[in-house]
Amino acid sequence: MGLSLPAFTDKVDRAKVEDLLKKGFDSLADDLKGKYHELGKMTPELTKELRSNGNLFQEPAGPALLAAAGAGRDWPNNRGIFCANNSKFFVWVNEEDHMRIISMDRGGNIKDIFDRWSRGVEKVRGILESQKSGYQFDEHYGYIHTCPSNLGTGLRASSMVLLPKLSAALTPHQMEDFAKRCGVQARGGAGEHTPAGPGGKWDISN
Repeated sequence: MGLSLPAFTDKVDRAKVEDLLKKGFDSLADDLKGKYHELGKMTPELTKELRSNGNLFQEPAGPALLAAAGAGRDWPNNRGIFCANNSKFFVWVNEEDHMRIISMDRGGNIKDIFDRWSRGVEKVRGILESQKSGYQFDEHYGYIHTCPSNLGTGLRASSMVLLPKLSAALTPHQMEDFAKRCGVQARGGAGEHTPAGPGGKWDISN
């Protein structure tokens, strides 16, 4: 709260965000307990492991909107990822937004995944409010994010599914259009506007 978002954020704001969160991560317990890793100090082995599992963000590059807006300034300073010991709960720090809270698991136990995410959101809220900070919220727009399309709840729920026949028949752009007609979004193996992952894997979300 009171800290600017990318693309306007500067070194001071980014460091403040990281400091607020790092002070509270040690208080997370049980299935939320874990360790914070600074992006610039991670070992190549850990970086490879997290990235191969789809758990680690990377520097925005190319002509894409985030890169053009300057969201990658001072990379990788004051950016990192909190990883729960069970590898089912993560908090990204200073990626596109101040933070991104993630709950994930293999299988279809959506209730368990959502319960862990909800508890994590409230625990992090408590961490921030204990330091006289908090989530940025507007009565009209809802929760505030860097991208206007995320205004409101800011919640994205997704499932990784294998669609080999559709992947073989459609280009990535056609697949995205097809998903849109079904009321969902399809992201490829490396994010938005990319081809399917191995075996025709797509990230299907609201």
